[in-house]
Amino acid sequence: MKVIAVSNYKGGCAKTTTAVNLAYDLAAEEERRVLLIDADPQGNASYILWRYNPNANTLCRLYGGKALSSLIRRSKYRNLDIVPSMSGLEQVNKESGALDPNELRRQIDNIADRYDYVIIDCQPTMQFLTISALYAADLVIVPFKAAGFCINGLELMRDYLEDAAQQREYIKDLQYACLPVMFNGRGKSINRIKKLAEQDAYAIFDTFVSFSTVCENAEDQSVRKPLLKHRKNSRVAADYLELTKEILSVIEV
Repeated sequence: MKVIAVSNYKGGCAKTTTAVNLAYDLAAEEERRVLLIDADPQGNASYILWRYNPNANTLCRLYGGKALSSLIRRSKYRNLDIVPSMSGLEQVNKESGALDPNELRRQIDNIADRYDYVIIDCQPTMQFLTISALYAADLVIVPFKAAGFCINGLELMRDYLEDAAQQREYIKDLQYACLPVMFNGRGKSINRIKKLAEQDAYAIFDTFVSFSTVCENAEDQSVRKPLLKHRKNSRVAADYLELTKEILSVIEV
């Protein structure tokens, strides 16, 4: 079992789109058993997979003493389960002083025989829930847009990743790589990404996720579907399939 967190300190970088489509593609196209953990109080991943319910057991209950295994719900899709979120999860961040950020990984290890992959959708802040995800991860995907302010935030994100690698209880190496998203193919964007890889020594995925209004529509209130169920023949759906295969080639070695 491998744990992949999708995280960036900055919002609006397609974290949920990446987490949902990676989870679905692993489950539907690659026949892997996948658990998606929605660790963002906004609950967008839960909403897309039709599992947003403030009255149901959500990730909040893990920090009230319930086992992670009791919070898992089936999704509509074969091989894909979810631990949903809700707005009340933000209270966990506020009351996290006595909580252990290593607990999430311990709970995940208790269900290691049930899944090949656990994907964690993180919120765009570096509070307790996100730190817990970094402590739990084998690989962190950092989606980013090749624009000035987004790139500036990568240095801060790298600092958090390096700190998590040193502080966490889980002793395996913490890998991370940056994922260019909303990529427009322009020379300026390409040059920025080259600089990140060559001068700043960031690990960059070979796959770039193209800019497309399809992604915005996929998160629309009326759609609520992974891209392969919504726009199978779109460029961006193909990009996420390519990303899935690239991740498998790296993480399953």
